Amino acid sequence: MAEGDVLFEQAVALLLDSEGGESLMKSAALMRRAADSGHAAAANNFGAMLHHGRGVHQDFAAARAYYAQAAEADLPPALFNLGFMKLRGLGGERNETDARRLFEQAAHLGEVNAMTYLGVMMMTGAGGPREFETAQSWWDKGAELGDNRCAFNLGIAHAGGHGQDQPDFVEAWRWFSRAQDMGNRSAETELERLESVLTDDERKRIEG
Repeated sequence: MAEGDVLFEQAVALLLDSEGGESLMKSAALMRRAADSGHAAAANNFGAMLHHGRGVHQDFAAARAYYAQAAEADLPPALFNLGFMKLRGLGGERNETDARRLFEQAAHLGEVNAMTYLGVMMMTGAGGPREFETAQSWWDKGAELGDNRCAFNLGIAHAGGHGQDQPDFVEAWRWFSRAQDMGNRSAETELERLESVLTDDERKRIEG
């Protein structure tokens, strides 16, 4: 087993057993050594520790650099994390175009968080052209993978008629209901709003 793998496993073991304090700091030190040896997952994890200040002082610029290192290995979580930093302008310049590209790359590799954010950017035209149908297709995939945010976003899209000739409250109801079943708290509020505008015919279609 390569040294980076050994260090990474040791760091993860400490991280899982850690309740904070010295163990967390030791985990961070080992994670950094593994990352500096070229271990992509360790680079992503150490980037997250820097990002959130776990076991080390919070440092957005360093976090962004380690995410970038891991992203070079096409690690889906790292691609998403780097995209998030660029989207928010954390640790460097804000760049929506780069963020969208990274989210799309991560989404194609199965990263569900990227599907959520990519859909929003495509729906609003952030970092590139508006692509309503493609946005919804990514949210469809994310919802199938169990992401309640994607299901909720599909409800919003159908309720607002985005990319459609007109709103589809029946389809919106179905997606909000699904999002609620998946644990999305905001979906309940949207269902209450829809309840006040549904026609009798729409209610029958929902019940049917």
